[in-house]
Amino acid sequence: MSNELAPLAPMPVHNNTDDPLWLALWSAYEPVITALRRIPLVTNVESGNMFAITAELTDGSYLWISSVEDLPMDPAALEGFQVKRLHDDNPNIDEVFYDSTDSGEQSEHGNNAVPLIQAITAFVTERGLAPRVIDLISVRFQGVTAQRQPLSKLLHGPLADNDAAIKEYGNAVRAMAEKGWTCVHAQGGTDWPLTVWELNDEVATIYLASAGQAIV
Repeated sequence: MSNELAPLAPMPVHNNTDDPLWLALWSAYEPVITALRRIPLVTNVESGNMFAITAELTDGSYLWISSVEDLPMDPAALEGFQVKRLHDDNPNIDEVFYDSTDSGEQSEHGNNAVPLIQAITAFVTERGLAPRVIDLISVRFQGVTAQRQPLSKLLHGPLADNDAAIKEYGNAVRAMAEKGWTCVHAQGGTDWPLTVWELNDEVATIYLASAGQAIV
């Protein structure tokens, strides 16, 4: 349904997260909510006059995910999903782009959450309405001493810019050479560089490593 390695969007910030009704709705629709948070959209459940899932978009609008009427407390009682894009300050933004209820254009999907998430992902991606997920990179040192003791050190990062990571890697390599280390192996060029060094029976590797992802 979604990339399980992607970072989750943060939790919504409000005073309802300890409310039993809010918690019950959040728990009931957790698979859909988690998939939305991996897009990554800050997602909430409305537990006031109407029950729905909402997801914030980058332009101030939001998604309103309901069913024929409210979302039922029991997902087994669903009659399909309907997704609208709305904006509290702009009434011109009011569009239904997914409807798997009995009379909707996607009625064949019914309560299946997979095509729901696929449709939402495509919609927000095509319109640039979701936050960006960026890869983080670090420069690391991994080595073994002459006494066969392992060494591991974070030299720089995590860095969000690949060019900055390459630059810091270059600085680390030059520092090794200035300290008298001999480079015995190099690979990866400027795409994903790695070098192996020797000095007085010690061996070290300088390399770029993935440091996960961040939402911006």
